[in-house]
Amino acid sequence: MTGVSRTVFRFTTALLTVFSTVVLAAPPGVPEQQHALSGEMLAAALKRGGYVIYFRHTDTGPAYLEQGVDLKNCGTQRNLNDNGREEAKLIGAQFRRLKIPVGEVLASEFCRCRETAELAFGRHEVEPALTGVARSAEAALRREHSIAALRKMLAATPAPDTNTVLVSHGFNLWDAEGFHLGTQGEAAIYLPDGNGGYALVARLLPRDWTALGSAP
Repeated sequence: MTGVSRTVFRFTTALLTVFSTVVLAAPPGVPEQQHALSGEMLAAALKRGGYVIYFRHTDTGPAYLEQGVDLKNCGTQRNLNDNGREEAKLIGAQFRRLKIPVGEVLASEFCRCRETAELAFGRHEVEPALTGVARSAEAALRREHSIAALRKMLAATPAPDTNTVLVSHGFNLWDAEGFHLGTQGEAAIYLPDGNGGYALVARLLPRDWTALGSAP
């Protein structure tokens, strides 16, 4: 092989390597193939426990910038509408149908997250780190702390034979994981690896739970 041929060969090999990495790498928010679960396999895995399930609160209607929010006064916040309450109840009913065991249920301080947790699972503990932080530059340091706390929660191994549920907001996961749960009530399901890491295994819309575990 001539010097020119070797150079072309090396360049082509490098180019193919880069191309393969770009094409084969899962985009943000899409489970990598080796971790992806769906249907009966996902239902069976959740029934065994060991997962962290991150929910965006259920439907409130169109999002808007809230002003003058008092976290102790639901009247100052955007709250669940009737559809959102029905979605939360549906999710809880499907967990019971599928016999998915739930351990900790942690929720943002916002009323819409707490109500989602209560209607779906009948209980919750408030976790301020799930509340999120303002998008202003002045809040950048606090936002970094919030991101670190969320990543720690996603990596935390649940109590034996249970799954941990987190009920929060779309932008929190965007900050930590770089993708947006575009539908209210959507869930991102993670498997902690026991070594401080975690893998995204599935994403489900509220209505997807009704088909989970059903034969095709």
